[in-house]
Amino acid sequence: MKDILPQLLKGFFLQWMAAGRQLSPETVASYRDAFSLMLRWFRDERGTDASEVGMDDLTAENVEEFLLYLAERRGNSAQTVNCRLAAIKAFCSYAAYRAPERLAEMKRISDIPRRTEKRREVGYLTREEVGWLLDACDAASRRGQEDHLLLSLLFSTGARISEAVALRMRSFERRGGRLSVHLAGKGRKERTLPLWPEVAGEVTAFAEERQLGADDFVFPGRNVEHLSRSGARSRIDAAVRRASELHPALAGKRITPHVFRHSCAMAMLESGVDLSTIAIWLGHESVQTTHRYMVASMSRKEDALARVHPDSRQESGCRRYRAQGDILSFLESL
Repeated sequence: MKDILPQLLKGFFLQWMAAGRQLSPETVASYRDAFSLMLRWFRDERGTDASEVGMDDLTAENVEEFLLYLAERRGNSAQTVNCRLAAIKAFCSYAAYRAPERLAEMKRISDIPRRTEKRREVGYLTREEVGWLLDACDAASRRGQEDHLLLSLLFSTGARISEAVALRMRSFERRGGRLSVHLAGKGRKERTLPLWPEVAGEVTAFAEERQLGADDFVFPGRNVEHLSRSGARSRIDAAVRRASELHPALAGKRITPHVFRHSCAMAMLESGVDLSTIAIWLGHESVQTTHRYMVASMSRKEDALARVHPDSRQESGCRRYRAQGDILSFLESL
């Protein structure tokens, strides 16, 4: 009798995920990678070809060993391992309804605990440091102008890099005389944000000079429709290298596209904006997600210390420094 695992996997991806849940392509790709890795683990570690893996092989013990393999042999972080586990648990929830005879084992897998993730303090840039990066963009060149606009939008809107590179000119619209941008975010959540006046002027001038139409991407790619996330990362790295020549303090910082999102949140927090508003601005579902910016704010920590010990700032002697098989083929096809 042919095992139902391949059929369930296809239904999980093509019906439950793509159609029923309307999940983003990034989420689908992440779940696909989880099962591709697990099937390869069965082949390489257990000698079971992907086409031979069945529901009887999907046990809590095997999943635990697979997760251990990811952590110890592949060197995956706890966060990555947890992402793979989330994909497997989601499939188990789907499979439990369609293969009730496997309900008990699916429940055991769903009860596997997540790994404890080590949370680093939020890394961010000050306004001055963002200014250094913007100054490093060559305003006289076409690419330099694109880089300047990209960094300006990332910092002023707190957009995720995937949101920023996918912007078309129709994403911008005037509301009450002010230019705003519509962002299609994580999990299909959408939000519209007003632009800073200087950024709005830059967007307008940029579009006019390039004669961009409503359907044109703001940041076109070389051989693809629009600039990719890796391409944007490369451009940011180049800007950091140039800026670091004049401001060595930047060289010691880990500056990724997401750091600009953190920097936007921290700039708002330092300006007195409440956490609920910051959560709405960033598109967070919960204020708890935004709370880490409060924890990361050194100035707020210093204010708290000063209230308990009013002379603490003077005692320090100086101000705080501010740095200026078939099933495998199917998964791969998604």
